[in-house]
Amino acid sequence: MYSVFLVEDEIVIRDGLKASFPWEQYGFAYVGDAADGEVALPLIRQTKPDVLITDIRMPFMDGISLSKMIKKELPNTRIIIISGFDDFSYAQEAISIGVDNYLLKPITKDKLGDVMNDAKSKLDKENERDKYLDQFKAESQEYEQFARVRLFNQLVSGTMSVSEVYEKSEELGLSLDTTHYNLVLLDFTPMTGMHTAPVYSKHMARLSEQLMQYLKCCPEYIVFHWNMDTYAIIVKGDESTIESNTTNLIENINRRCMVYDDEIHWYLAQSGVITRLSEFAKACQQANKRLSCRFINPDGHIFTEQDVESMRSFGEDSANTIDQRLVMLFLENAGESEIDDFLDNIVNQQTKSALSSSIFCKYFAMTMYMCVCDYLKKLGVDSDNVLDSSTRGNLEKVTSDSVLNVVSDMFRAAIAKRKDLVGNQSKSQLSAAINYVNEHYCDSSLSLNEVAKEINISPSYLSAMFSRENKTTFVEYITSKRMEHAKELLLNTKEKTSAVAEKVGYKDPHYFSYIFKKTYGISPKEFRAKGQGV
Repeated sequence: MYSVFLVEDEIVIRDGLKASFPWEQYGFAYVGDAADGEVALPLIRQTKPDVLITDIRMPFMDGISLSKMIKKELPNTRIIIISGFDDFSYAQEAISIGVDNYLLKPITKDKLGDVMNDAKSKLDKENERDKYLDQFKAESQEYEQFARVRLFNQLVSGTMSVSEVYEKSEELGLSLDTTHYNLVLLDFTPMTGMHTAPVYSKHMARLSEQLMQYLKCCPEYIVFHWNMDTYAIIVKGDESTIESNTTNLIENINRRCMVYDDEIHWYLAQSGVITRLSEFAKACQQANKRLSCRFINPDGHIFTEQDVESMRSFGEDSANTIDQRLVMLFLENAGESEIDDFLDNIVNQQTKSALSSSIFCKYFAMTMYMCVCDYLKKLGVDSDNVLDSSTRGNLEKVTSDSVLNVVSDMFRAAIAKRKDLVGNQSKSQLSAAINYVNEHYCDSSLSLNEVAKEINISPSYLSAMFSRENKTTFVEYITSKRMEHAKELLLNTKEKTSAVAEKVGYKDPHYFSYIFKKTYGISPKEFRAKGQGV
Protein backbone atom coordinates (compact mmCIF):
# COMPACT_ATOMS: atom_id res chain seq x y z
CA MET A 1 0.00 0.00 0.00
CA TYR A 2 1.20 3.50 -0.87
CA SER A 3 1.10 6.57 1.40
CA VAL A 4 -0.52 9.97 0.86
CA PHE A 5 -0.10 13.34 2.62
CA LEU A 6 -2.56 16.25 2.29
CA VAL A 7 -1.77 19.98 2.58
CA GLU A 8 -4.86 22.24 2.50
CA ASP A 9 -5.49 25.46 4.44
CA GLU A 10 -9.30 25.19 4.39
CA ILE A 11 -10.11 22.95 7.34
CA VAL A 12 -13.51 21.93 5.96
CA ILE A 13 -11.95 20.59 2.74
CA ARG A 14 -9.03 19.01 4.59
CA ASP A 15 -11.18 17.20 7.17
CA GLY A 16 -13.73 16.26 4.53
CA LEU A 17 -11.17 14.61 2.26
CA LYS A 18 -9.49 12.88 5.19
CA ALA A 19 -12.72 11.41 6.56
CA SER A 20 -14.94 10.79 3.54
CA PHE A 21 -12.61 9.50 0.81
CA PRO A 22 -11.93 5.71 0.96
CA TRP A 23 -8.14 5.96 0.69
CA GLU A 24 -7.44 2.30 1.42
CA GLN A 25 -9.81 1.12 -1.31
CA TYR A 26 -7.62 2.97 -3.79
CA GLY A 27 -4.44 1.47 -2.33
CA PHE A 28 -3.31 4.35 -0.10
CA ALA A 29 -2.67 4.90 3.58
CA TYR A 30 -3.42 8.43 4.83
CA VAL A 31 -0.25 9.34 6.77
CA GLY A 32 -0.85 12.99 7.68
CA ASP A 33 -2.00 16.48 6.79
CA ALA A 34 -1.17 20.13 7.45
CA ALA A 35 -2.68 23.58 6.95
CA ASP A 36 0.24 25.12 5.01
CA GLY A 37 3.58 24.32 3.45
CA GLU A 38 5.67 25.56 6.36
CA VAL A 39 4.00 23.18 8.82
CA ALA A 40 3.86 20.38 6.25
CA LEU A 41 7.52 20.34 5.20
CA PRO A 42 9.07 18.71 8.31
CA LEU A 43 6.18 16.21 8.47
CA ILE A 44 6.68 15.28 4.83
CA ARG A 45 10.41 14.85 5.39
CA GLN A 46 9.56 12.49 8.22
CA THR A 47 6.81 10.43 6.54
CA LYS A 48 8.25 10.50 2.97
CA PRO A 49 4.84 9.96 1.32
CA ASP A 50 4.47 8.38 -2.10
CA VAL A 51 1.86 11.02 -3.02
CA LEU A 52 1.56 14.62 -1.91
CA ILE A 53 -1.72 16.48 -2.47
CA THR A 54 -1.34 20.21 -1.92
CA ASP A 55 -3.37 23.35 -2.49
CA ILE A 56 -1.65 26.09 -4.50
CA ARG A 57 -2.74 29.13 -2.50
CA MET A 58 -1.80 28.89 1.19
CA PRO A 59 -0.36 31.25 3.81
CA PHE A 60 3.30 31.12 4.93
CA MET A 61 4.43 28.71 2.19
CA ASP A 62 2.31 28.12 -0.91
CA GLY A 63 1.97 24.89 -2.89
CA ILE A 64 4.41 25.93 -5.61
CA SER A 65 7.25 26.62 -3.15
CA LEU A 66 6.48 23.41 -1.27
CA SER A 67 6.40 21.36 -4.50
CA LYS A 68 9.77 22.73 -5.61
CA MET A 69 11.37 21.71 -2.32
CA ILE A 70 9.79 18.25 -2.30
CA LYS A 71 10.80 17.59 -5.91
CA LYS A 72 14.38 18.42 -4.96
CA GLU A 73 14.47 16.43 -1.70
CA LEU A 74 12.09 13.56 -2.54
CA PRO A 75 12.12 13.28 -6.35
CA ASN A 76 10.14 10.02 -6.36
CA THR A 77 7.14 11.56 -4.57
CA ARG A 78 4.18 12.12 -6.93
CA ILE A 79 2.61 15.58 -6.47
CA ILE A 80 -1.03 16.50 -7.11
CA ILE A 81 -2.02 20.17 -7.07
CA ILE A 82 -5.40 21.44 -5.89
CA SER A 83 -6.39 24.65 -7.70
CA GLY A 84 -9.32 26.85 -8.58
CA PHE A 85 -10.23 28.03 -12.08
CA ASP A 86 -8.62 31.40 -11.43
CA ASP A 87 -5.34 29.67 -10.48
CA PHE A 88 -4.63 28.42 -13.99
CA SER A 89 -1.35 30.31 -14.33
CA TYR A 90 -0.24 28.78 -11.02
CA ALA A 91 -1.22 25.35 -12.30
CA GLN A 92 0.89 25.89 -15.42
CA GLU A 93 3.90 26.74 -13.26
CA ALA A 94 3.24 23.67 -11.12
CA ILE A 95 3.22 21.42 -14.16
CA SER A 96 6.48 23.00 -15.37
CA ILE A 97 8.28 21.98 -12.15
CA GLY A 98 7.15 18.38 -12.47
CA VAL A 99 3.87 17.87 -10.61
CA ASP A 100 1.89 14.91 -11.91
CA ASN A 101 -1.70 16.10 -11.91
CA TYR A 102 -4.05 18.76 -10.60
CA LEU A 103 -7.55 18.83 -9.18
CA LEU A 104 -9.97 21.64 -9.86
CA LYS A 105 -12.20 22.77 -7.03
CA PRO A 106 -14.77 21.76 -6.02
CA ILE A 107 -13.30 18.31 -5.46
CA THR A 108 -15.67 15.38 -5.89
CA LYS A 109 -15.08 11.78 -4.87
CA ASP A 110 -15.08 10.64 -8.50
CA LYS A 111 -12.54 13.23 -9.63
CA LEU A 112 -10.25 12.45 -6.71
CA GLY A 113 -10.68 8.73 -7.36
CA ASP A 114 -9.60 9.14 -11.00
CA VAL A 115 -6.52 11.12 -9.97
CA MET A 116 -5.57 8.61 -7.26
CA ASN A 117 -6.00 5.70 -9.69
CA ASP A 118 -3.70 7.48 -12.11
CA ALA A 119 -1.12 8.10 -9.35
CA LYS A 120 -1.26 4.46 -8.25
CA SER A 121 -0.82 3.27 -11.83
CA LYS A 122 2.30 5.43 -12.22
CA LEU A 123 3.69 4.22 -8.89
CA ASP A 124 3.05 0.60 -9.84
CA LYS A 125 4.94 1.04 -13.09
CA GLU A 126 7.82 2.79 -11.32
CA ASN A 127 8.05 0.08 -8.70
CA GLU A 128 7.95 -2.63 -11.34
CA ARG A 129 10.72 -0.88 -13.26
CA ASP A 130 12.76 -0.43 -10.07
CA LYS A 131 12.21 -4.06 -9.14
CA TYR A 132 13.45 -5.24 -12.52
CA LEU A 133 16.36 -2.82 -12.39
CA ASP A 134 17.38 -4.17 -8.98
CA GLN A 135 17.04 -7.74 -10.25
CA PHE A 136 19.10 -6.90 -13.32
CA LYS A 137 21.82 -5.26 -11.23
CA ALA A 138 21.89 -8.22 -8.84
CA GLU A 139 22.33 -10.60 -11.76
CA SER A 140 24.72 -8.60 -13.92
CA GLN A 141 27.00 -6.85 -11.42
CA GLU A 142 29.07 -9.88 -10.53
CA TYR A 143 32.10 -9.29 -8.35
CA GLU A 144 34.21 -11.14 -10.91
CA GLN A 145 33.19 -8.71 -13.65
CA PHE A 146 36.14 -8.23 -15.94
CA ALA A 147 35.89 -4.43 -15.90
CA ARG A 148 35.92 -4.38 -12.09
CA VAL A 149 39.00 -6.61 -11.92
CA ARG A 150 40.76 -4.42 -14.46
CA LEU A 151 39.91 -1.29 -12.45
CA PHE A 152 41.28 -2.82 -9.26
CA ASN A 153 44.50 -3.93 -10.96
CA GLN A 154 45.00 -0.44 -12.35
CA LEU A 155 44.23 1.09 -8.96
CA VAL A 156 46.80 -1.00 -7.05
CA SER A 157 49.41 -0.77 -9.81
CA GLY A 158 49.20 3.03 -9.85
CA THR A 159 48.75 3.15 -13.65
CA MET A 160 45.68 5.44 -13.49
CA SER A 161 45.48 9.04 -12.38
CA VAL A 162 43.16 9.86 -9.49
CA SER A 163 40.72 11.60 -11.82
CA GLU A 164 40.67 8.52 -14.09
CA VAL A 165 39.98 6.28 -11.10
CA TYR A 166 37.01 8.42 -10.07
CA GLU A 167 35.69 8.53 -13.63
CA LYS A 168 36.01 4.77 -14.19
CA SER A 169 34.58 3.86 -10.80
CA GLU A 170 31.53 6.02 -11.48
CA GLU A 171 31.02 4.26 -14.84
CA LEU A 172 30.94 0.95 -12.98
CA GLY A 173 28.63 2.26 -10.27
CA LEU A 174 31.32 2.10 -7.58
CA SER A 175 31.55 5.01 -5.15
CA LEU A 176 35.07 5.85 -3.96
CA ASP A 177 34.06 9.26 -2.64
CA THR A 178 35.30 9.14 0.95
CA THR A 179 38.23 10.35 3.04
CA HIS A 180 39.70 7.11 4.45
CA TYR A 181 40.25 3.62 3.05
CA ASN A 182 41.55 0.24 4.11
CA LEU A 183 42.32 -2.75 1.90
CA VAL A 184 41.47 -6.25 3.08
CA LEU A 185 42.64 -9.33 1.17
CA LEU A 186 40.67 -12.55 1.72
CA ASP A 187 42.25 -15.70 0.31
CA PHE A 188 40.83 -19.21 -0.07
CA THR A 189 43.92 -21.02 -1.39
CA PRO A 190 43.09 -24.73 -0.94
CA MET A 191 46.64 -25.61 0.28
CA THR A 192 46.03 -29.16 -0.94
CA GLY A 193 49.23 -29.60 -2.92
CA MET A 194 47.17 -30.71 -5.91
CA HIS A 195 47.98 -29.31 -9.32
CA THR A 196 44.40 -28.84 -10.46
CA ALA A 197 41.75 -26.16 -10.29
CA PRO A 198 39.87 -26.19 -6.95
CA VAL A 199 37.05 -28.74 -7.07
CA TYR A 200 33.41 -27.98 -6.26
CA SER A 201 32.62 -27.76 -2.56
CA LYS A 202 29.11 -27.17 -1.29
CA HIS A 203 30.59 -25.59 1.83
CA MET A 204 32.71 -23.13 -0.18
CA ALA A 205 29.77 -22.35 -2.48
CA ARG A 206 27.53 -21.63 0.50
CA LEU A 207 30.17 -19.54 2.30
CA SER A 208 30.93 -17.51 -0.82
CA GLU A 209 27.24 -16.79 -1.36
CA GLN A 210 26.81 -15.74 2.28
CA LEU A 211 29.82 -13.43 2.16
CA MET A 212 28.78 -11.80 -1.10
CA GLN A 213 25.22 -11.24 0.14
CA TYR A 214 26.61 -9.59 3.28
CA LEU A 215 28.97 -7.34 1.31
CA LYS A 216 26.20 -6.36 -1.13
CA CYS A 217 24.18 -4.94 1.75
CA CYS A 218 27.02 -2.79 3.10
CA PRO A 219 27.82 0.35 1.08
CA GLU A 220 31.00 0.87 3.08
CA TYR A 221 32.58 -2.13 1.33
CA ILE A 222 33.53 -2.68 -2.33
CA VAL A 223 34.60 -6.21 -3.24
CA PHE A 224 36.64 -7.37 -6.23
CA HIS A 225 37.45 -10.94 -7.24
CA TRP A 226 41.12 -10.17 -7.65
CA ASN A 227 42.35 -13.58 -8.80
CA MET A 228 41.16 -17.17 -8.73
CA ASP A 229 41.34 -17.63 -4.97
CA THR A 230 41.58 -14.08 -3.58
CA TYR A 231 39.01 -11.36 -2.95
CA ALA A 232 40.06 -7.75 -2.41
CA ILE A 233 37.72 -5.65 -0.29
CA ILE A 234 38.02 -1.87 -0.12
CA VAL A 235 36.74 -0.54 3.20
CA LYS A 236 35.48 3.05 3.13
CA GLY A 237 34.87 5.53 5.93
CA ASP A 238 35.92 8.76 7.53
CA GLU A 239 38.38 9.37 10.35
CA SER A 240 35.86 8.31 12.99
CA THR A 241 34.43 5.21 11.25
CA ILE A 242 37.17 3.58 9.18
CA GLU A 243 38.56 1.52 12.07
CA SER A 244 35.15 0.28 13.21
CA ASN A 245 34.13 -0.48 9.61
CA THR A 246 37.29 -2.57 9.19
CA THR A 247 36.80 -4.35 12.52
CA ASN A 248 33.17 -5.15 11.72
CA LEU A 249 34.17 -6.58 8.35
CA ILE A 250 36.93 -8.79 9.75
CA GLU A 251 34.76 -10.01 12.64
CA ASN A 252 31.93 -10.83 10.23
CA ILE A 253 34.24 -12.74 7.87
CA ASN A 254 35.84 -14.55 10.78
CA ARG A 255 32.47 -15.57 12.22
CA ARG A 256 31.21 -16.92 8.90
CA CYS A 257 34.44 -18.68 7.93
CA MET A 258 34.92 -20.37 11.31
CA VAL A 259 31.69 -22.32 10.72
CA TYR A 260 33.50 -24.12 7.88
CA ASP A 261 36.95 -24.13 9.49
CA ASP A 262 37.33 -27.91 9.15
CA GLU A 263 36.47 -27.92 5.44
CA ILE A 264 37.85 -24.63 4.09
CA HIS A 265 41.24 -22.92 4.20
CA TRP A 266 40.92 -19.17 4.57
CA TYR A 267 43.39 -16.34 5.19
CA LEU A 268 42.99 -12.59 5.70
CA ALA A 269 45.21 -9.53 5.92
CA GLN A 270 44.60 -5.78 5.88
CA SER A 271 46.81 -2.98 4.63
CA GLY A 272 46.09 -0.40 7.31
CA VAL A 273 44.32 2.93 6.84
CA ILE A 274 45.19 5.22 3.93
CA THR A 275 43.76 8.61 3.00
CA ARG A 276 44.56 8.86 -0.70
CA LEU A 277 43.63 6.78 -3.74
CA SER A 278 47.22 7.18 -4.91
CA GLU A 279 48.33 5.15 -1.85
CA PHE A 280 46.52 1.97 -2.92
CA ALA A 281 49.59 0.53 -4.64
CA LYS A 282 51.54 0.73 -1.39
CA ALA A 283 48.53 -0.55 0.57
CA CYS A 284 48.24 -3.60 -1.66
CA GLN A 285 51.93 -4.40 -1.19
CA GLN A 286 51.52 -4.14 2.57
CA ALA A 287 48.46 -6.39 2.67
CA ASN A 288 50.09 -8.88 0.29
CA LYS A 289 53.21 -9.08 2.43
CA ARG A 290 51.12 -9.89 5.50
CA LEU A 291 49.00 -12.39 3.57
CA SER A 292 52.12 -14.21 2.38
CA CYS A 293 52.63 -15.32 5.98
CA ARG A 294 50.02 -18.03 5.26
CA PHE A 295 52.74 -20.06 3.57
CA ILE A 296 54.84 -19.91 6.72
CA ASN A 297 51.91 -20.56 9.05
CA PRO A 298 49.19 -22.38 7.04
CA ASP A 299 47.20 -23.04 10.22
CA GLY A 300 46.69 -19.31 10.86
CA HIS A 301 43.86 -17.17 9.54
CA ILE A 302 44.25 -13.41 10.18
CA PHE A 303 47.75 -12.03 9.62
CA THR A 304 49.10 -8.69 10.84
CA GLU A 305 52.40 -6.83 10.86
CA GLN A 306 53.24 -8.65 14.10
CA ASP A 307 53.11 -11.93 12.18
CA VAL A 308 55.56 -10.55 9.62
CA GLU A 309 57.96 -9.54 12.38
CA SER A 310 57.52 -12.92 14.10
CA MET A 311 58.34 -14.73 10.86
CA ARG A 312 61.52 -12.70 10.48
CA SER A 313 62.72 -13.64 13.94
CA PHE A 314 61.45 -17.23 13.83
CA GLY A 315 64.23 -19.80 13.79
CA GLU A 316 67.07 -17.37 14.34
CA ASP A 317 68.78 -19.98 16.50
CA SER A 318 68.76 -22.38 13.55
CA ALA A 319 69.69 -20.07 10.73
CA ASN A 320 71.54 -22.81 8.88
CA THR A 321 68.39 -24.88 8.29
CA ILE A 322 65.64 -24.21 5.78
CA ASP A 323 62.15 -25.68 6.30
CA GLN A 324 61.70 -27.25 2.88
CA ARG A 325 58.06 -28.15 3.62
CA LEU A 326 57.18 -24.46 3.65
CA VAL A 327 59.00 -23.92 0.36
CA MET A 328 57.06 -26.79 -1.24
CA LEU A 329 53.79 -25.42 0.16
CA PHE A 330 54.57 -22.06 -1.39
CA LEU A 331 55.45 -23.50 -4.80
CA GLU A 332 52.24 -25.55 -4.79
CA ASN A 333 49.89 -22.65 -4.08
CA ALA A 334 51.40 -19.19 -4.57
CA GLY A 335 51.44 -16.75 -7.46
CA GLU A 336 54.49 -15.12 -9.02
CA SER A 337 53.61 -11.77 -7.42
CA GLU A 338 54.10 -13.28 -3.94
CA ILE A 339 57.65 -14.53 -4.43
CA ASP A 340 59.47 -11.46 -3.11
CA ASP A 341 57.28 -11.23 0.00
CA PHE A 342 57.72 -14.94 0.72
CA LEU A 343 61.49 -14.76 0.44
CA ASP A 344 61.54 -11.63 2.57
CA ASN A 345 59.53 -13.47 5.24
CA ILE A 346 61.69 -16.60 5.36
CA VAL A 347 64.97 -14.69 5.24
CA ASN A 348 65.07 -13.53 8.86
CA GLN A 349 67.72 -11.31 10.40
CA GLN A 350 69.98 -14.22 11.28
CA THR A 351 69.70 -15.70 7.79
CA LYS A 352 70.46 -12.32 6.25
CA SER A 353 73.71 -12.28 8.21
CA ALA A 354 74.45 -15.85 7.16
CA LEU A 355 73.93 -14.94 3.50
CA SER A 356 77.04 -12.79 3.70
CA SER A 357 78.93 -16.09 3.75
CA SER A 358 79.58 -17.49 0.25
CA ILE A 359 79.28 -21.03 1.62
CA PHE A 360 75.84 -20.40 3.13
CA CYS A 361 74.75 -18.56 -0.04
CA LYS A 362 75.49 -21.67 -2.08
CA TYR A 363 73.79 -23.90 0.51
CA PHE A 364 70.70 -21.68 0.53
CA ALA A 365 70.54 -21.48 -3.27
CA MET A 366 71.13 -25.23 -3.70
CA THR A 367 68.46 -26.06 -1.12
CA MET A 368 65.96 -23.89 -2.99
CA TYR A 369 67.06 -25.52 -6.26
CA MET A 370 66.43 -29.01 -4.86
CA CYS A 371 62.98 -27.91 -3.67
CA VAL A 372 62.14 -26.61 -7.12
CA CYS A 373 63.39 -29.79 -8.79
CA ASP A 374 61.41 -31.99 -6.38
CA TYR A 375 58.32 -29.91 -7.03
CA LEU A 376 58.69 -30.09 -10.81
CA LYS A 377 59.11 -33.84 -10.48
CA LYS A 378 55.77 -33.96 -8.64
CA LEU A 379 54.29 -32.08 -11.59
CA GLY A 380 55.64 -34.79 -13.88
CA VAL A 381 58.01 -32.54 -15.81
CA ASP A 382 61.78 -32.50 -16.28
CA SER A 383 63.43 -29.60 -14.45
CA ASP A 384 65.92 -29.20 -17.30
CA ASN A 385 62.98 -28.33 -19.57
CA VAL A 386 61.69 -25.67 -17.20
CA LEU A 387 64.67 -23.98 -15.59
CA ASP A 388 66.94 -21.76 -17.62
CA SER A 389 70.06 -23.49 -18.97
CA SER A 390 72.24 -21.02 -17.05
CA THR A 391 70.68 -21.96 -13.69
CA ARG A 392 73.36 -24.45 -12.64
CA GLY A 393 76.13 -22.02 -13.56
CA ASN A 394 74.42 -19.28 -11.56
CA LEU A 395 74.21 -21.57 -8.54
CA GLU A 396 77.95 -22.17 -8.64
CA LYS A 397 78.85 -18.47 -8.68
CA VAL A 398 76.00 -17.16 -6.52
CA THR A 399 76.81 -14.24 -4.18
CA SER A 400 75.00 -12.47 -1.35
CA ASP A 401 73.93 -9.83 -3.86
CA SER A 402 72.57 -12.29 -6.45
CA VAL A 403 71.27 -15.22 -4.39
CA LEU A 404 67.71 -13.99 -3.90
CA ASN A 405 67.38 -13.06 -7.58
CA VAL A 406 68.57 -16.53 -8.61
CA VAL A 407 66.11 -18.20 -6.25
CA SER A 408 63.33 -15.87 -7.36
CA ASP A 409 63.91 -16.80 -11.02
CA MET A 410 63.70 -20.52 -10.20
CA PHE A 411 60.50 -20.03 -8.22
CA ARG A 412 59.00 -17.96 -11.03
CA ALA A 413 59.72 -20.68 -13.61
CA ALA A 414 58.22 -23.43 -11.43
CA ILE A 415 55.06 -21.49 -10.62
CA ALA A 416 54.60 -20.51 -14.25
CA LYS A 417 54.83 -24.18 -15.24
CA ARG A 418 52.25 -25.16 -12.64
CA LYS A 419 49.90 -22.42 -13.83
CA ASP A 420 50.42 -23.55 -17.41
CA LEU A 421 49.40 -27.11 -16.52
CA VAL A 422 46.42 -25.95 -14.47
CA GLY A 423 45.52 -23.49 -17.22
CA ASN A 424 45.28 -26.27 -19.81
CA GLN A 425 42.97 -28.19 -17.51
CA SER A 426 40.98 -25.01 -16.78
CA LYS A 427 40.45 -24.33 -20.48
CA SER A 428 39.04 -27.81 -20.86
CA GLN A 429 36.73 -27.20 -17.90
CA LEU A 430 35.71 -23.80 -19.27
CA SER A 431 34.87 -25.40 -22.59
CA ALA A 432 32.74 -27.97 -20.76
CA ALA A 433 31.01 -25.17 -18.83
CA ILE A 434 30.21 -23.24 -22.02
CA ASN A 435 28.86 -26.39 -23.68
CA TYR A 436 26.64 -27.02 -20.66
CA VAL A 437 25.34 -23.43 -20.73
CA ASN A 438 24.70 -23.65 -24.48
CA GLU A 439 22.57 -26.74 -23.90
CA HIS A 440 20.68 -25.51 -20.83
CA TYR A 441 20.39 -21.70 -21.07
CA CYS A 442 16.62 -21.99 -21.68
CA ASP A 443 16.25 -23.48 -18.20
CA SER A 444 15.13 -20.63 -15.91
CA SER A 445 16.85 -22.24 -12.91
CA LEU A 446 20.30 -22.35 -14.55
CA SER A 447 22.91 -20.87 -12.23
CA LEU A 448 26.66 -20.52 -11.83
CA ASN A 449 26.50 -22.92 -8.90
CA GLU A 450 24.73 -25.58 -11.00
CA VAL A 451 27.27 -25.38 -13.82
CA ALA A 452 30.20 -25.43 -11.37
CA LYS A 453 28.78 -28.50 -9.67
CA GLU A 454 28.24 -30.21 -13.02
CA ILE A 455 31.90 -29.87 -14.04
CA ASN A 456 33.23 -30.25 -10.47
CA ILE A 457 34.94 -26.90 -10.07
CA SER A 458 34.72 -24.09 -7.52
CA PRO A 459 31.96 -21.57 -8.49
CA SER A 460 34.17 -18.58 -7.73
CA TYR A 461 37.04 -20.10 -9.72
CA LEU A 462 34.71 -20.79 -12.65
CA SER A 463 33.30 -17.26 -12.55
CA ALA A 464 36.74 -15.65 -12.43
CA MET A 465 38.03 -17.92 -15.20
CA PHE A 466 34.92 -17.22 -17.30
CA SER A 467 35.41 -13.45 -17.04
CA ARG A 468 39.14 -13.61 -17.65
CA GLU A 469 39.00 -15.86 -20.71
CA ASN A 470 35.79 -14.56 -22.33
CA LYS A 471 35.98 -10.89 -21.28
CA THR A 472 32.33 -11.20 -20.18
CA THR A 473 30.63 -12.46 -17.05
CA PHE A 474 28.79 -15.74 -16.69
CA VAL A 475 25.42 -13.98 -16.41
CA GLU A 476 26.12 -11.72 -19.38
CA TYR A 477 26.91 -14.76 -21.50
CA ILE A 478 23.66 -16.52 -20.56
CA THR A 479 21.67 -13.33 -21.18
CA SER A 480 23.18 -12.90 -24.65
CA LYS A 481 22.30 -16.49 -25.55
CA ARG A 482 18.73 -16.00 -24.36
CA MET A 483 18.30 -12.70 -26.18
CA GLU A 484 19.59 -14.11 -29.48
CA HIS A 485 17.18 -17.02 -29.21
CA ALA A 486 14.34 -14.63 -28.32
CA LYS A 487 14.98 -12.60 -31.49
CA GLU A 488 14.71 -15.74 -33.61
CA LEU A 489 11.41 -16.74 -31.98
CA LEU A 490 9.93 -13.26 -32.30
CA LEU A 491 10.76 -13.07 -36.00
CA ASN A 492 9.98 -16.65 -37.03
CA THR A 493 7.00 -17.63 -34.86
CA LYS A 494 3.68 -16.17 -33.79
CA GLU A 495 4.25 -17.10 -30.15
CA LYS A 496 3.07 -14.53 -27.61
CA THR A 497 5.75 -12.59 -25.78
CA SER A 498 4.99 -14.50 -22.57
CA ALA A 499 5.55 -17.82 -24.38
CA VAL A 500 8.79 -16.57 -25.93
CA ALA A 501 9.97 -15.45 -22.50
CA GLU A 502 9.31 -18.90 -21.02
CA LYS A 503 11.02 -20.69 -23.91
CA VAL A 504 14.24 -18.70 -23.47
CA GLY A 505 14.41 -19.09 -19.68
CA TYR A 506 12.37 -16.27 -18.11
CA LYS A 507 9.42 -17.06 -15.86
CA ASP A 508 8.40 -13.41 -15.68
CA PRO A 509 7.44 -12.06 -19.14
CA HIS A 510 7.62 -8.46 -17.88
CA TYR A 511 11.21 -8.96 -16.72
CA PHE A 512 12.01 -10.59 -20.06
CA SER A 513 10.62 -7.51 -21.85
CA TYR A 514 12.68 -5.27 -19.56
CA ILE A 515 15.91 -7.16 -20.35
CA PHE A 516 15.11 -7.29 -24.06
CA LYS A 517 14.56 -3.52 -24.23
CA LYS A 518 17.67 -2.87 -22.16
CA THR A 519 19.66 -5.06 -24.56
CA TYR A 520 18.30 -3.86 -27.90
CA GLY A 521 16.69 -0.50 -27.13
CA ILE A 522 13.17 -1.55 -28.19
CA SER A 523 10.50 -3.81 -26.73
CA PRO A 524 9.88 -7.35 -28.03
CA LYS A 525 6.62 -6.17 -29.58
CA GLU A 526 8.36 -3.28 -31.36
CA PHE A 527 11.17 -5.58 -32.52
CA ARG A 528 8.68 -8.06 -33.98
CA ALA A 529 6.73 -5.31 -35.75
CA LYS A 530 9.90 -3.76 -37.15
CA GLY A 531 11.26 -7.11 -38.31
CA GLN A 532 8.03 -8.01 -40.03
CA GLY A 533 7.77 -4.62 -41.70
CA VAL A 534 4.65 -3.59 -39.80
